[in-house]
Amino acid sequence: MSSRTTTSSHTTVSSRTTASLYHMIWANYRLPFLKVILLNLVNAAVSVGIIAYINHTFISQPVFVTLSWLSLGQFSLLILLLLVTTFLSQYALTRLGHRFVYELRTKLVKQIIDTTVPQIDHLGSARLLASLSSDIQSITVAFVRMPELVQGIILSVGVGLYLGWLSLPLLFIVMFWIVMTIWISTILVKHVYTHLTELREINDALYQDYQSIIEGRKELALNQHRAEKLYTDDFLAHAKSYEKTVTKSDTFHLSAVNWSNIMMFASIGIVFAVANYLDIPMGVATTFSLTILFMQSPLLHAVGAYPTLQTAQVALEKIQSLELAEHQPSFATDTVTQDWQSITLNNINYRYVGSSNSSHAPDIAVNAQNSDNSDSNQNPTNNILKSVNLTLQRGDVVFLIGANGSGKSTLAKIITGIFTPTTGTVQVDGQSVDSENNDDFRQLFSAIFSDQHLFKQLIGTQGNEPDADLVSDWMHKLNLQEKVSVSDHKLSTDKLSQGQRKRLAMLIAVAEQKDILLLDEWAADQDPAFRRVFYQTLIPELKAMGKTLFIISHDDGYFEHADRLLLMKEGRLIELNAEERQRASKDAIAMLK
Repeated sequence: MSSRTTTSSHTTVSSRTTASLYHMIWANYRLPFLKVILLNLVNAAVSVGIIAYINHTFISQPVFVTLSWLSLGQFSLLILLLLVTTFLSQYALTRLGHRFVYELRTKLVKQIIDTTVPQIDHLGSARLLASLSSDIQSITVAFVRMPELVQGIILSVGVGLYLGWLSLPLLFIVMFWIVMTIWISTILVKHVYTHLTELREINDALYQDYQSIIEGRKELALNQHRAEKLYTDDFLAHAKSYEKTVTKSDTFHLSAVNWSNIMMFASIGIVFAVANYLDIPMGVATTFSLTILFMQSPLLHAVGAYPTLQTAQVALEKIQSLELAEHQPSFATDTVTQDWQSITLNNINYRYVGSSNSSHAPDIAVNAQNSDNSDSNQNPTNNILKSVNLTLQRGDVVFLIGANGSGKSTLAKIITGIFTPTTGTVQVDGQSVDSENNDDFRQLFSAIFSDQHLFKQLIGTQGNEPDADLVSDWMHKLNLQEKVSVSDHKLSTDKLSQGQRKRLAMLIAVAEQKDILLLDEWAADQDPAFRRVFYQTLIPELKAMGKTLFIISHDDGYFEHADRLLLMKEGRLIELNAEERQRASKDAIAMLK
């Protein structure tokens, strides 16, 4: 097997620093963001220039002198320039924002792909879907509104400098008034942020309800009492909580906007009152008032945009709390060793963290390689797998039997490298499988688990196009030629019975041409006739193709087709001898007790 020199991207980070939205933009997009700021400065300068032109040409001078075609033409050019600079500045920031969202979305999906299966199982699909949809959407909306905030801030600074040049005392008074207005608005916005955080938590609960309603649709159809309880006790409670919280959030938001709007109008009266008291020329007071009216819309839009940025920060923190694998742009597609001879499991123990009762514990394993004092060593009775030793030889056909909860599926995930042992080692021809080469190790396997997801795309060996003759041949072997067709290496449909879907999964696995095929209760969904075909025809043909087969099965009438028969009992693995195999072939159920 090949070994990587870099640390595996599949190592889940247990703790990482939460970065703010602004810090991420500055750290990763500094140059584009500085360009955006420069464009907004130009836009602000043009806006101030228009105000100064109006003050100099239309207010400070006699009306009939200033209203010439030349002055109107110059004013029109300034308006056109303002239109161009406003568009360019907003376009640059919008483009930067959507670029950030695109890269965030693509990195998030790649991180999910690279994160260990136990961590993904622990997070749950509802939480991940909420981040991929609502969190990403919240960040997108924030960037759509960000131009309003950036332009409002920069324009306010530019206009403030011009007004200070006209009258510094009047500017200080207006600034005090505006700062007081914004300070009270900020207090209201803090309440918005608090409620937005609550909304995000409620959203997770709603996604869980949606998932239960969609995935449990058959069970709900059969039991209206369950449907009523789910709808009334869970969904309606969460929906009502969302309604109350979002109403409070929007109320504080609207209060902040209305407060700012009214106080901006009130500031005009303050300007004329102060100008009269300080004997400031009426032209200057008029310019201040005109400027405040001009600035009212950008400032209110800036205030209105701020809550969306708060929402985006909540969403970003929620994404970061998933503790997914570090982002790696590449995939683990190295060429795996094809001449392996044996895979050995040495003293494998595995337990789920968080509870001594594995059936209720989160699906995360303790990695004892990082701790010599792991809980599994201290409490070995809590292990799902207990001191498992096994050697798979190339070309073996191995059957595994065991009662529910005995650890069969966990062992299958250990063998395939999906789970990492709590203690013990997995070796290929004497070389240990670790975090650096586990990606390569997993590429030896095709597997059909009991909860198999069916992909329509057929992929051949090493990611190449599938062997068309092989696919056609196995379509007939699996009796699917009249149910499914293949076009452009894609299955025409997957809307079949469960047994036929399992056959489609077999077709996909065979097309991959991997060395090892693991089947978890594959034949349980087949009709008796095709079950016989599987054991008597397909298994010998798969073995003739050079595949190593590891099959979880309880079909005791077909145990004779196994080279080896294993029994999993209360987490311990036993290989049955000839006499025990005969007993199991007569009555496998008796062996499980």
